[in-house]
Amino acid sequence: MRSYYAHLMNTAPTETIVAAKPILRASSLFPVFQYQGISSRILFMGYWFVKRNITELTQVTTLRDSQGNVLVRFVTTIKEAKGYRIELTELLQKAGRHVDSEFEGTVEVEFFSLQNLVFPFPALLVNYYGEDFSTCVHTAQRVYNNYEDMQANSETKVPEAGFNVYSTDNIQPFVTLLNGPEKCPNSHLHVECFNHAGHVLKEHINLGDLAPYQAKTIHLNEVLPLDKFLNQRVGTLRIAFDVRWVFPRLLVGNRQLNPPAMAITHTYYDCTRANTSSDYWYAVNDEWYTAALMLPLCAQGNAQTKYYFYPIYSPSSFSVDLEIYNKDGERVATVPKALHITSPSSSFENIDAAAHVRRLGLENEFPLGARLIARPDEGTNLPARIKLALDIGASPKSLPCNICTNLQPFNPSWIDKKHSFKWAPILSDQPNPEVWIMNSCPQIHYKSEAEIVVRFYREADTEVIERIYHLPPHGSMVIRIDEDDELKNFMGNLPGWLTAVSTNPYTTTYYFSRPSEGVVGGDHGF
Repeated sequence: MRSYYAHLMNTAPTETIVAAKPILRASSLFPVFQYQGISSRILFMGYWFVKRNITELTQVTTLRDSQGNVLVRFVTTIKEAKGYRIELTELLQKAGRHVDSEFEGTVEVEFFSLQNLVFPFPALLVNYYGEDFSTCVHTAQRVYNNYEDMQANSETKVPEAGFNVYSTDNIQPFVTLLNGPEKCPNSHLHVECFNHAGHVLKEHINLGDLAPYQAKTIHLNEVLPLDKFLNQRVGTLRIAFDVRWVFPRLLVGNRQLNPPAMAITHTYYDCTRANTSSDYWYAVNDEWYTAALMLPLCAQGNAQTKYYFYPIYSPSSFSVDLEIYNKDGERVATVPKALHITSPSSSFENIDAAAHVRRLGLENEFPLGARLIARPDEGTNLPARIKLALDIGASPKSLPCNICTNLQPFNPSWIDKKHSFKWAPILSDQPNPEVWIMNSCPQIHYKSEAEIVVRFYREADTEVIERIYHLPPHGSMVIRIDEDDELKNFMGNLPGWLTAVSTNPYTTTYYFSRPSEGVVGGDHGF
């Protein structure tokens, strides 16, 4: 794990005697599945040609089976700012496999450039989908570029955590473990499961030797008595494991058996032992909250919205306020100290935002934004990393999305930034696709309007639709493709993308496939 301050230094321009190596390779490594009613694909946009003015990239796509054997590899050149899609079924056909047979493996996508790519993580997402569901998450794992890359991202070795699991007759939680290009001998997996009552269930699993690029899917209810332990309630996990030469983030989630569906997310650092000065946020003044974040809030009909906080934070004690805003940026409700968190702890908590909205009689308002504000207890400091999960569900009984995000700490280097560039996928061929654009930040009296130039891209060609929107401070808007004939026709029932260039640095995006029933899928934008 790299400290948060090191992360900020890595993203800021600096002048040193020893220049940083340019990033000429960016890569992603995803687990992929072909089950009955469930398939996989990789989606991305040629954003480099818009954001970085890069003119050409070499793309290498590799399909491997679960043992790490290469089944198919192809090389292509990409030059256009448009949508791209890699379907698992097409890769299996290239490899001579039957697409109707079950398959578990990995897809690695690498991009090579003669110009600096800046970040080794490319903005890709894996999308598992079926007839009535769609779930996705951005790049979580990658093979390191070199030894310096590995060392920089391995300052400390910590477990991964921060996600929800369910275990019933119809829902099976799972964890995917992907090894890198070097054999990992005598690999182990240590799992701690926390239930709603704060009890902890532990299990140590010997995985044996992991071959280069081997992929394992661990079905957790086969190694832990989760049905009884969770008792139909949500739980969460902490996982310590062994892999080699790969960024140690995990794709995790829950698989629904009938009807077939999945809900996925990625893990995050367990910071409970991270207590150095760089693990806390000190830069505060009278004009800024230490950390805050604006999130989508849905409560219409049976919709559910909860914000989960996990037992993974640096030792600390802090409260979280909830402010609710309408689409015009007007604050319509405040819930002081909606949650209090003490870490370390074995309990995990949530703010049921939809329940607050219904108690206030605001359930017919759409869209709503929720600003979460973290306040350290007197005499304490706030953790630099406060990871939480955005859960939006179609109903109390359906699997929600479990989007991993972080409270945004006050960052003085952002004050003078004049614009931001964001982008997000549009799941146009999935049920009820929508993209949220929000304008908020940790400033106590935030007053900056955002003029946002939004450009829509499609897969078919490089044609673009451009629109200009204005968002007031703390305002939000939702683009619903099914209600926009121009965009629906433009996308042509295929996934698309949008870019949002804003006049301030605080614009954020989220995207969803949000059916009225069933599994909600989504993630934050890039």
